[in-house]
Amino acid sequence: MMKLTNKIAYATCLLTIFAGGCSTKTTENSGHSATSPATATKVTVHVAKEMEYIPVLNFTGTAEANREAALGASIPGRVEKIHFSKGSYVPEGAVIAEMSDEMLIQAQIELEAIRKDFERISRLKEKESVSVMDYDHIKAKFDASQTKVNMLKKNTSITAPFGGVLTDITVQEGENYTFVPSVSSDLKMQSGILTIRQLNPLKIIIEVNEKEINSISRGQHADVVFDAYPDEPVSGKVSYISPVLSSVTRTATVEVTIPNREMKLKPGMFGRVSISMPQTTGVFVPVNALYRQQGTGEDYLFMVVDQNRVTRRKVTRGESKGNLIRIPEISTDEYVVVDGKNKLDDGSPIEIVNK
Repeated sequence: MMKLTNKIAYATCLLTIFAGGCSTKTTENSGHSATSPATATKVTVHVAKEMEYIPVLNFTGTAEANREAALGASIPGRVEKIHFSKGSYVPEGAVIAEMSDEMLIQAQIELEAIRKDFERISRLKEKESVSVMDYDHIKAKFDASQTKVNMLKKNTSITAPFGGVLTDITVQEGENYTFVPSVSSDLKMQSGILTIRQLNPLKIIIEVNEKEINSISRGQHADVVFDAYPDEPVSGKVSYISPVLSSVTRTATVEVTIPNREMKLKPGMFGRVSISMPQTTGVFVPVNALYRQQGTGEDYLFMVVDQNRVTRRKVTRGESKGNLIRIPEISTDEYVVVDGKNKLDDGSPIEIVNK
């Protein structure tokens, strides 16, 4: 019985010792975790510098023909002959199409008969054998008949008002032309027999916000890049600025004229327009210093505070210059983190390794 009592006492002592040891160890570990300092992240930094740059305003727009005309006649009639095929170039002043001339022939016969009466009355007037009233009456008929013939001549032959490409033929040879409107290839309402467009140069139409319109002037240089030719920028100039703004969008229509000597560019193409402003200065940092938060389109920089801590600052991207980018929200001589930024958070301690 004595031996059993001693064994129980011995086991109780061992359990007490183990429990105390575990408790002490746990306490020591807990105390160590609460008092250990956060580890500083090793980073490289770059000092923001002021540099000269050329501000650029960026827009998107659509290419259009420099000039466009839907040609027809002022009176209905039959289309007798079209001298150019669709897609061919038509020089200025060339006759593109001929209309039926029955009405013209009739008017010419009437004119010839009235001309004879007018010449006879003119001779009698010289001899004072006819009254002034009769002479004026015949002269008015002669002038009106002459005007009618000239008008019909213009409507029996359709000429090109400018050099361009014949892009649409609405009424074919042998068909009768009327004033019923039709829909052009670019979904615009038109009334005519054919359409001619001047494709060299072209113009690209952009809409400029009211806050930026004062920065743009006629003759200003612009660069245009079309999605169809992304590696072939085209140089152009601002040729027109609307004197009024839209009350809905608060924008003004601006036209940029661009050359198209090779005829590669087509009306309807989507283009990106960049208009350069006068040179100025701004603060630049390396572009790889920017940190974009996952799932958002927001950019940040980690700014150095007191050489051993950072603060996260939301920024916006400006113009690029090589591997540098302008940031309007920072000042000259501020330090930004370049390498190691992905391990940081707002307020994180750092150790600068490139100084």
